[in-house]
Amino acid sequence: MLDFQNPLQDSFSVGNGRGAPHWMDCFKQALKLFEHARSLAFVYRLKNALRRRVGRLFDLNCLPTSRVSNRHYGGIRAVLIEQIHGTLGRSEDFDDQFNPLDDRSRDRWVAIAVLRFQGQPLDAVKLIQVGNRFFVEDGHHRISVARALGQAVVDAEVTVWEVNGALPWEADSTTGGVPSRLADDSGLNPFRV
Repeated sequence: MLDFQNPLQDSFSVGNGRGAPHWMDCFKQALKLFEHARSLAFVYRLKNALRRRVGRLFDLNCLPTSRVSNRHYGGIRAVLIEQIHGTLGRSEDFDDQFNPLDDRSRDRWVAIAVLRFQGQPLDAVKLIQVGNRFFVEDGHHRISVARALGQAVVDAEVTVWEVNGALPWEADSTTGGVPSRLADDSGLNPFRV
């Protein structure tokens, strides 16, 4: 269980008299934070359209399983959120900044934010490490909320995948940084970092 320091704790001066924030205050603040994250996603999407960049999380499901030579437990450790670049099957729900892309995830997102505002401990997220990058197996909403709160690190239970050959997100100098199998004129390169 994680025990996060809440950077917005001081904004809840009213409460139950014991210093704990009232649930409704936490809910309102969490909802406001979600709407802010959704606004950031919209602006980020517009900026990426102008740059001809997608801004999506890389989906590890796109990596052929035959390329994974070994998987082993990597332990529980602190991981920088900026090292998390992808997902295992949820690339349509969050952008590569972990902003929620639609309102479907609002209830779950807000519930996690409320727990954070109340100072409740949360389980470690589950990540897959491939090379020096991490991919979310479980905990997308927890990472999104943590990032929205300005947190730089999350505790994670890590599984390490050893992969044969070049990784799809590694730059290929002959195609201007775009992996050769994705080099086209569409401008839709989900692997561009």
